[in-house]
Amino acid sequence: MSLDQQYLQELSELFLRNLRKSDFYVQMAESERFKLENKLQLDAAKGFIPLIPGAAQDDLENLMDAVEEELNIELPTEVVEILRQADGFSFNGVCLYGVDPELCGDGFESGPGILAETALQWSDYPEAARSFLFVGDSDLWYFAIELSTQMPVALERSTHRIAHRFRSAEEMVNDMLRTALGIFDEKSDSIGGNNNQADFGDANAIG
Repeated sequence: MSLDQQYLQELSELFLRNLRKSDFYVQMAESERFKLENKLQLDAAKGFIPLIPGAAQDDLENLMDAVEEELNIELPTEVVEILRQADGFSFNGVCLYGVDPELCGDGFESGPGILAETALQWSDYPEAARSFLFVGDSDLWYFAIELSTQMPVALERSTHRIAHRFRSAEEMVNDMLRTALGIFDEKSDSIGGNNNQADFGDANAIG
């Protein structure tokens, strides 16, 4: 199962719009701005979604090795496939963690990393948190993989109690994308909601 390409494209367009309105972009030298726009066009022509890159294979292998060495667990295959499609994003209070910057070949500071964020949770909340690999968060939830079942879940931020189980990691990240984009409708299983209330639809919610 793939991530929803329409959601990724919509998020990319928002990133591009914000970039072009930013002081950084406005103050760029004309030649640098031309090079940036040319790169964005080339990426799009190659089928890449601008500003939402997938992780490189070498970086994924570095992450898998580091997670096994430092956390003594295997990085789930579903998480690897998610990162191939989108190496993290942060928008509208929703964050998908990516490959940790120090594990990337370019060393680019791209945002929170799965290894560092999971290690932090395990350090701060050892009993409640060590059952999960943390892959993202929002204002209300942590998004994680339950290690004993390999099931993707949403956790209450304050207690690490499971609030919802998703059918797949792709479903979880698509739900995160909907929340980031502000897409809330009756057919959606979004965990966002217009009033910051959890609304998991008819999926497998935990009481």
